[in-house]
Amino acid sequence: MKKVLVALLLVIIFTISFRAAAVEIDEQLILSEDAQAIEFGGEIYLVQDLEGFQNRLQIEDRPVVGLALSGGGARAISNLGVIKALVEHDIPIDLIVGTSMGAIIGNLYSSGLSIEQLEEIMTDTPFASLFQFGGGRALLESEKMNTFAERIAPNKNLEEFLIPTAQLSFDLKEGRKYLLTKGKISEVLQAAYSIPGYFPIHELNDRYFMDAGVLESSPAKSATLLGADYVIATHMPSEEEDEDYGGIIGSSGRFIQILQDKHTREILDQYADFEITIDVGNYTFMDFNYAARLVELGYQQTLERIDELKLELAGKNIPQVKTEKREYYNVDETLRDLEFDRLVTEARGISPLIHYGRDYSFFKQELFRSPLNEFQLGAEAYYNRLNLSLLGPGLSSWSENYEASFRFKKLTDSLDYYLLYGRNEEQADDYESKMKFYGQRFNLSAGFGRRQSEEYYLVGSNFRYMGDDLQWRSENEVFYLRDKSEVGVLSSNLLNYDFSPAWGLGLKSVYNNTEIAKSPLIYKGQDLDDYQAKFQAALNLNYNYELLIPYQISNFFQMTDIGGYFFVDYFHEESWGDGSIAIGPAINAKLYLLGLKPIELDLFAAHDFEENDQRYGIHLSYSF
Repeated sequence: MKKVLVALLLVIIFTISFRAAAVEIDEQLILSEDAQAIEFGGEIYLVQDLEGFQNRLQIEDRPVVGLALSGGGARAISNLGVIKALVEHDIPIDLIVGTSMGAIIGNLYSSGLSIEQLEEIMTDTPFASLFQFGGGRALLESEKMNTFAERIAPNKNLEEFLIPTAQLSFDLKEGRKYLLTKGKISEVLQAAYSIPGYFPIHELNDRYFMDAGVLESSPAKSATLLGADYVIATHMPSEEEDEDYGGIIGSSGRFIQILQDKHTREILDQYADFEITIDVGNYTFMDFNYAARLVELGYQQTLERIDELKLELAGKNIPQVKTEKREYYNVDETLRDLEFDRLVTEARGISPLIHYGRDYSFFKQELFRSPLNEFQLGAEAYYNRLNLSLLGPGLSSWSENYEASFRFKKLTDSLDYYLLYGRNEEQADDYESKMKFYGQRFNLSAGFGRRQSEEYYLVGSNFRYMGDDLQWRSENEVFYLRDKSEVGVLSSNLLNYDFSPAWGLGLKSVYNNTEIAKSPLIYKGQDLDDYQAKFQAALNLNYNYELLIPYQISNFFQMTDIGGYFFVDYFHEESWGDGSIAIGPAINAKLYLLGLKPIELDLFAAHDFEENDQRYGIHLSYSF
């Protein structure tokens, strides 16, 4: 991440460094109603309600133990493993202060989530769904992340947390470190991880906040200021990369790393009573897909030093304290809303839509996307519950063919409204109006519309079962053609069975007997027309290898998985006798842009028995 944003950060870092060095310190200077300036350790911190925070500590008979959680992007997910080990061994945690990802982990744990549930959320949540490409303020918009964190937290305000918790940020207006100790999670969380150009700078109470990680990546000093007598601090040191520092990217990135390491080491040496250094090796800030491994690294490496920590605490007359068992907090509705993009935020803006390799038409089914070797470009405007999207055929003329989608989210807790429009130069324009019900494992929809100049009524359903070994997803639409009094069905199914961590069987099927809905194409043999195949099926023997360390490509992309499969595909038109079979091998891989947005690569060779010929294909697809 540093390398992506070095040009922007470099200016800020120089300003911060020289301003902090030159400031004259006045004790207890009151700058505004929302924060107090506290002189501590040769610099001024701005602190929200320090007295109220310390009053919540309620520790009288022993020293106060503070936990300082460092940042570091995905690498700092290992903080959760540290907390897990400390809690299991009854190490007291009286206050928590975090920065960047450390603040996110600290907030969610302190809010009341159990370690087990938080670990499940961090390892299973698709982080890509929490961010979308920005419309100008930054590369990624993060309102969904902030809203999601608040919704899964049992207590929504920092001052209500089970453990007194603070976030370390940097106030760009005053040029000083800022400790937030109160406020709603959705309104303050971003202040801890805002990075110029990457995540939007966070504005709150006429202040502008960004990640303070360059100046205090492990907030041990902040923990001491807040009242900790004994500070346990985590630290994930950066790996020094062997690269050419002659260019702007390499030299600037190295400068930032040196500056951060210098500040971090000085603070840890002076304020951390017990430092837990987690060796996360070659994992990078982008490796959100490796959350489970990062949690385990933090857990195991903390366990290696837990006896040493216990001895130190005993020497300070700090007894072990049993943590009360926490109840499971029901987050099923929130996870379902995240899966189907139903999280409602107060954000407004416009985001670009960029698709390539698959057909993302608003009128098409979502389970399987037909190959499409051209761009689809557009934009999405959003505000609160409303979304308006436009999508057209790449650089072609939009006057001939474009689509629009309007969505009103959360008419009720389970109901959304959709209105689709498709411009068609050759015949009557398409449209569709429908209501969609979102259940726990199924969705239902009903509406009416027009496609291919045919008016229809529509009933749809989606079903999903996601077990440990067996997964089944189904998407179905039933059309009643009003003029012809005919019924048409489009049904797609995907069944996967994993009989080992690496090996599995996959079965796909598509049935379509309607004239108005195009079939998703899954047959890899001969080229098929969208309406040609009445039935398609594919049986795959899959092998997938998850890389132990992701392969980095030019600092922006990473490969996490590589695999292969042998497929047997089948299709027929009107009857079983007028179809064909195709067989062959394929290789696939997953890459992620900045660790979040997936890019799929599929290479295959197919022998089609009807045409007695070979076909070779490369499918590169992404959706941003």
